[in-house]
Amino acid sequence: MIAKIRRGKKMSGLIVYLLGPGEHNEHKDRHIIGGSPTVMREMWLAHFDGPGDDEAARDVALAVADEIEIPRRLYGTQVRMKAKVAVGVGGRELGMDVFEPARKSEKGTYKDAPVWHCVLAAQPGEELSDDRWQEIAGVFMERMGFTATPDAQRAQARWVAVRHGHSGEKGEGQDHIHIAASLVREDGSKVSTYDYGPGKAKGDWPRADEVCGEIEREFGLKILATRKEGGGLSENSRAEIERAKRLGTPETERERLRRMVRAHAVGAESEREFVENLREAGVAVRARYAAGGTSEVTGYSVRLRRGDAEIGPWLGGGKLAKDLSLSALREQQWADSPEAREDALAAWKGRADRGKRSGRSRGEGIDPWAQAAAEVEQWQARLGEIPVSDRGQWAWMAGQAAGVFAAWSEVLEGDEPGAFAAAAREMTRSAQVARQADRWRPPRERRPGPIGEIAQALLTHTGGSRPRTHLPASQGARDGQAAAEMAVLLLALMVLALLAAIAIALAVARAHRARGELMRASAIEHVTRTQIDPVRAGWESELAARRDQWDRDAAQVFAAAAGRAAARHVLGDTVTAQTRVKRPAMSAEVAAAAAGPLTPPATNVRINRPYYTELTEEQRAQRRVVAVARAWETGREVEPRRWDDERLDAELAHRRTEIGLLADLVAARRDGRGPHTVAVLADNAELRRQVDKIRPARDAQQAAEEVLAEQQKLTRRHQALQQKLDQTPRRQVLARRELASELAETQAALAELAPKQVRTEAVAQAAAEATGIPAQEWNSIEFQAQEQQRQARLRGAQDKDQRELAADAKALEKLQRELGTVEAEQRRRSQLTGEQRDAEQRRRAQTKGLPTRRTGQSADNTPAWQQPYPPYQPDHGRDHDTGLGR
Repeated sequence: MIAKIRRGKKMSGLIVYLLGPGEHNEHKDRHIIGGSPTVMREMWLAHFDGPGDDEAARDVALAVADEIEIPRRLYGTQVRMKAKVAVGVGGRELGMDVFEPARKSEKGTYKDAPVWHCVLAAQPGEELSDDRWQEIAGVFMERMGFTATPDAQRAQARWVAVRHGHSGEKGEGQDHIHIAASLVREDGSKVSTYDYGPGKAKGDWPRADEVCGEIEREFGLKILATRKEGGGLSENSRAEIERAKRLGTPETERERLRRMVRAHAVGAESEREFVENLREAGVAVRARYAAGGTSEVTGYSVRLRRGDAEIGPWLGGGKLAKDLSLSALREQQWADSPEAREDALAAWKGRADRGKRSGRSRGEGIDPWAQAAAEVEQWQARLGEIPVSDRGQWAWMAGQAAGVFAAWSEVLEGDEPGAFAAAAREMTRSAQVARQADRWRPPRERRPGPIGEIAQALLTHTGGSRPRTHLPASQGARDGQAAAEMAVLLLALMVLALLAAIAIALAVARAHRARGELMRASAIEHVTRTQIDPVRAGWESELAARRDQWDRDAAQVFAAAAGRAAARHVLGDTVTAQTRVKRPAMSAEVAAAAAGPLTPPATNVRINRPYYTELTEEQRAQRRVVAVARAWETGREVEPRRWDDERLDAELAHRRTEIGLLADLVAARRDGRGPHTVAVLADNAELRRQVDKIRPARDAQQAAEEVLAEQQKLTRRHQALQQKLDQTPRRQVLARRELASELAETQAALAELAPKQVRTEAVAQAAAEATGIPAQEWNSIEFQAQEQQRQARLRGAQDKDQRELAADAKALEKLQRELGTVEAEQRRRSQLTGEQRDAEQRRRAQTKGLPTRRTGQSADNTPAWQQPYPPYQPDHGRDHDTGLGR
């Protein structure tokens, strides 16, 4: 539940608007659903749902406004506030009688503002009844200090709650109510909108947020993600939204700045580099200095530049996101020190020496990518070491992934936010923590790590929708094809980087799910599945196409200096120039052997690597990309001649089982029984079972609510009668006698209703406990169990299975080729004599760990039969069984 508060001058104008048709006739069914005792009169509770009711609605609104304003007019109490001089679109005020409070450091003018207006909005997908809203409004106003206390220490303030359906011209928005209240109590005293007592937030906005959180839990409503899982993100102002509409931009300046600052914060190694890079990217930056001088920077603000003009508001880093404040960045992102701050001071003042760039060295070519990709695997291994309960460290990880997605968005999307912007937004939400004490402070060696390298490489070494290579001029002139080949490797490294970011995002989602934060986990999983995965699949397809196009010239490219450097960083191996041998098609004999029985030979050696079907989706994708990056080493992937007999038998058993499992998976995907489809079908069935459990609990809860609503209605009537009796002069005996009689009847009805209310409440509580599902999750489960939602999830799973089918089929073909190589080696050994087998075993033991050669003669003229066994390479001109020429 979300609360938004405004202050104003005229109660009549506000209520006439609330009970009127609205600016675009969006108020379809406006009616009063709650209020203070004197406002809840039968004559004012009609529903107005058409244009013909406008005049009647206006009459009721004016009557209600007059009733609420009686104490203020009677006592002449003034309620003033310091308001902004001009706010809203184009500097215009929100309205002649609607004010916005000025900040402490902001100039303002004092205005009479006795009207308090609050909008309470349910979460999307939630629909509440009038009785439920009435109860919520009563609890909210009591805790906000507008109701009377039993000890008469605090008098009642008059208020009314109006409901007119969902927001939006077409009713597509959220279910909500408006509360209009007077800040003058019945005794003429003022309602405090700042001090709500010890242990409670100061100010009506923070206190309203606290109360909304309490109501969400007590009433079983959806818990706002920013309250349940940490801090939140500041919302766009009305002026920003209207300016974005007027300019035709798809996002506001606040949203664009949030993404730009995030990308450059993660991609910078120092505070100075952060400031310089932001200004180069088109962001105006100004520092906030400590009191008494300009020698210490304590914060910063940013503003968007479009061309030569600055537009939009100045926004502090903490207003964009809590972890983008300067103190958070110094703690979590950079290696902070007095020297680093001193070095950054000139940059903050705009006097930085552009020729002297601090931070990590900016290498040319693919080196930055290779350096980052070399550490990605180790970085991902750290995810498994983080305790699920360590919210701070997971938030930091989410912030790093958000920075990478934001950098991709800046490079590939710019002013047109797309999939990467959506992913950055969701990860940014997960990066927030509720308190500064919850921040995780990474060790120095983890600042910023390979994730920062990736973000920096994106912002520095790419451009447009294609990766840009930086070969030396002489190399590019000497071999234009080499530049194209470097693009292949760069694209492979970009896919690896994207896979790393996806892996972090999914790990963060799993941590949310383990902590019970299902909505946050679902949001991350949804944006990853529906927006980022298609991008990753497209890049992989382009990578495969580029590899096929330039496959024959791979040897020249990977012999280049940049190729050798990348290989050293990524693969930990020194690559020499080699001519890649193109593998022939799999023979019928090998195919038949691969499809043979899966009876493994007896062996004492076990292969510990997982089967292909046991790998996660990210691990499979990484294996495919690495296979492209190692294209020049294809002949060395399977070298059965270097294995001893036990290893050969174990590999044969392992590969046959692996092929059988993968073949079953491919067949299941082709038949529409893929793992994603099966999992979604099981989830849908479980959701239906949960809904069947929830329905009787809902009915019991509804019955209890009806009894409670009837009891509250009688209680309000009892209070109104008692108040009326107290105000009736003693000389009006008959009137007092009639009121006393009605009061007694109401009290008797309340006494009769009390046991029924206790019974229905007990039944509702027992039914809720019998479901075994927390009440706050009922709305979400019922929404997810709707037929439309189930079918959408099923279609998504089926599409994902079909996308993975092609990759699995290729993997199966590759494994079958490798199995053919292993089986051919086994058949060759079976035809050797015992002496020949022993001699080979001795040579294998002697040469174990030495590099292989592809030529028949070594550099020192060692005979081929004394050299280590070369990788097995089938050739049509040789006999596969004996290895001899025909």
